[in-house]
Amino acid sequence: MDRSFLSGDQLIKATRDFVCIRTATYEDKQEATFLQWAFVGNTGGDLRNFGYCILSPDGKTKLRRSTRGPNFLYTNSNAMAADLRQISAQYSGRTTTTTPTGSVPQMKSVRLGINVASCDGLPSVVVLGKDQTEVDSLNQKLSGVIWDEQLVGKFIYASTTNPADLKTVPGAGFQTGILIIKPDAFGIKGQLITIISPEVSDERLKQALLNAANTFTRISKTHGLHVRNGRQTGTLWKTEVPVPTRERAPVRSRQNPRPR
Repeated sequence: MDRSFLSGDQLIKATRDFVCIRTATYEDKQEATFLQWAFVGNTGGDLRNFGYCILSPDGKTKLRRSTRGPNFLYTNSNAMAADLRQISAQYSGRTTTTTPTGSVPQMKSVRLGINVASCDGLPSVVVLGKDQTEVDSLNQKLSGVIWDEQLVGKFIYASTTNPADLKTVPGAGFQTGILIIKPDAFGIKGQLITIISPEVSDERLKQALLNAANTFTRISKTHGLHVRNGRQTGTLWKTEVPVPTRERAPVRSRQNPRPR
């Protein structure tokens, strides 16, 4: 799907009325069961690591048919934005005049957070605290700034109280705080960009995150080359839920063309 499809200004504005969820698919057994219902249904097919669906606020009704992606349902970004506006008009959300705070959209582990950040071409933010109280305090501090228009959607978040979770990031794990990490091409390792002190003010935290977001350079990838490099280096990712084995259709050469 063209990267610009989900980057249209009107579409971004329309999504403000929705809770947008990036699924983990093979990384959570409970979630995989739900996604089997949302994307596969009673067809008996295998769950895939991509899909698109719009659900009712209670998550029990599909408002639009589930597809491989929004580009299978809409002709362009503006068409999707128009449909989202039509759907949101049918539901009356809670009115608020303040920026949402109190929550940080986190991945379930540091390992997964760094991997997803690599997949999305974004920096990873990891909260490391000496105990859960410090983690909660730092996340509360983060939640006060990350919903700013300039920062929303710019990082993938995770948190931990175990420094060993950061063993794949040289230099990390020795100091508590808010760590900004650049993931490697495969999302297995990371490079520590900076550590923000737990005592940082909201204004300095916002500025540090802005600097990191604006100076971050994503690693360019092409699917075929990325897969070949992974196989050549023996780089493997073990999922929580086994990925189904699928047979690939045989590649036909010019000497053995497809029958007409």
